[in-house]
Amino acid sequence: MKCSGLRQMFADGHIPFRGRYHILGDSGYACSEWLLTPYLNPQPGSQSAYNRSLKITRAKVERGIGQLKRRWGVLHGEVRMKPERVCRIIISCAVLHNICKDLNIPIPDDYPVIQEDDQNDDNNNMNAGVAQNGLRYRDQIANTYF
Repeated sequence: MKCSGLRQMFADGHIPFRGRYHILGDSGYACSEWLLTPYLNPQPGSQSAYNRSLKITRAKVERGIGQLKRRWGVLHGEVRMKPERVCRIIISCAVLHNICKDLNIPIPDDYPVIQEDDQNDDNNNMNAGVAQNGLRYRDQIANTYF
């Protein structure tokens, strides 16, 4: 995440995230207004419901990414190309994957999906004010929607 440039675009406000776009992360990331993470010790009620929803959503996203990786070898490992070209490749793979699904073409089993380590050290790179804003924003989301 920290090497992708996406973090800085969100942090600098180049992506109008608040209320529109969010990245879902695990507890290895610091919670922010654009990167939502689970509560470490959720209270019963809205915090627990928020955590359940976050877990279910992340699992669906990860399952979809896993299907794309199994079907298209180009998505295994690092793709060293310009970001614009990588975006076109990923979109093309997703479109072709949907066509394969419509035609009942099974996903090959011969490519094992390598589990990536979700843990990271991004927590160390955020200042306390940003982290507190993120925690308050997460509370607002949990209390409003759960």
